[in-house]
Amino acid sequence: MSQPALTCQHVSKSFGATRAVVDVDVTLNRGEILALVGENGAGKSTLMNMLSGLLSPDTGSITIADPPEGGRAVSMVHQELSLFANLTVAENLSLGDGDTTHRSERAKRDFARSTLAGLGVDIDVDATVGDLTVGQRQLLEVAKAIAVTPTLLILDEPTSSLENPQVELLFAAVRRLSAAGSAVVFVSHRMDELFELCDRVLVMRDGRQVDEGPLADRTRDQLVASMVGREASDLYPPRDARGDEKDAAGPAAVELVDVSLEGSLSSVDLRVTAGSITAIAGLEGHGQSEVAEVVAGVRMPTSGTLRRAGRPVRLRSPRQAVRSGIGYVAPDRRLDGLLLDQSISANALLAAMPRLFPSGIVSPRRARQVVQRVVSHLAVKHAALTQPIVELSGGNQQKVLIGRWLVDDGLEVLVLNDPTRGVDVGSRAQIYQSIRELTERGVAVLLVSTDLQEILGLSDEVYVMYSGRITGRLDSRTATETAVMHLATGGTAVV
Repeated sequence: MSQPALTCQHVSKSFGATRAVVDVDVTLNRGEILALVGENGAGKSTLMNMLSGLLSPDTGSITIADPPEGGRAVSMVHQELSLFANLTVAENLSLGDGDTTHRSERAKRDFARSTLAGLGVDIDVDATVGDLTVGQRQLLEVAKAIAVTPTLLILDEPTSSLENPQVELLFAAVRRLSAAGSAVVFVSHRMDELFELCDRVLVMRDGRQVDEGPLADRTRDQLVASMVGREASDLYPPRDARGDEKDAAGPAAVELVDVSLEGSLSSVDLRVTAGSITAIAGLEGHGQSEVAEVVAGVRMPTSGTLRRAGRPVRLRSPRQAVRSGIGYVAPDRRLDGLLLDQSISANALLAAMPRLFPSGIVSPRRARQVVQRVVSHLAVKHAALTQPIVELSGGNQQKVLIGRWLVDDGLEVLVLNDPTRGVDVGSRAQIYQSIRELTERGVAVLLVSTDLQEILGLSDEVYVMYSGRITGRLDSRTATETAVMHLATGGTAVV
């Protein structure tokens, strides 16, 4: 008979008048992998924080079995990474192991190499974490959590910034840990991952447990319906019926001509036409993000030409790009996108303020009307427009970040770098619809995403990159994941 690793009995948690978790009752046996799903704001984060000990339940009980010798009861990988950017890989892993005083520098490096090797990851243990890619940092966080051999491992969106080969490494490590007797709670908004990895599922909606049981007995559509409280509909909005007319021969809102960036890009040619969504696909580290950053003014190319509406431009900063009508949504909203200590209104109006109030005199009434319209359109769950944005769930924060560009009438090009990272299926549908609405008013969208299904479902055409070069361009309506991955791994095709 299987032994319980986790037992939750009638667990509830409130914050003031808000009932975040209501009467959750679930048992997870050793070796089982539980998919925890629900829209942002459904109560998943609060439940996970109670399981990890960061919060205490108001009522009910949580029991976790004793860990193996030398292990821990609970280890958690948070959606927002907890690494120290100024420390090395080895130093971060030693902090996670809890031994910061008795281990020599050589022993720390040896421990780090062994830990990473166990995950199948090749990262320089002497590298500073701040110099790693987002995907490498994510894998490092996972390695740190797995190394302590927990009774219960909680993974909150661990694949949100990983490419397919990295996801496979993660899944293999989780399966090994499960086979050794650890229980796992796995959170992901990528449905295919849930069905590939997990044994059981717990669905939450509005803080309540609405479904629980074997995942194999449920379909994707049933899960989505349980999450959102309505029947599942198409996730991606329909493409413009004029798609055949808006081909690469049309006028380019942005064009890269023979653009190179030392160490990352080589002779890149790319066109983004007005009123369309152009995506860039590829494995992590092959130049997609750098192309986005060149267009958004974050980086200046070493050579080549960036053209804006047919004219060569030199964008030295994102601020200059905004003046040129180019907006940018960075992959890390907390680090590069949001003013966390500021209100919803301040964040939503950040880019549009000079155009809305050119005199510098802000009309509070007009500001409220503009923000309220966008917040309502995107169904942002909030208490007040003056609420600090840090208090919102990740999905609602991302909606505000996207909404920032919906209020900017001067926007002509929007660069999106992993725009739905860590966002639930319901919020994704709303964000996708808003992106498509932007194209209907003539905005050109450049999309970079680690989610290949998102690229194929949302975009009009796809450029594929390998080793800093464009290896092919595909029509999204007929492209397949196999064709994209062929190009993304060095295969060739006619551009």
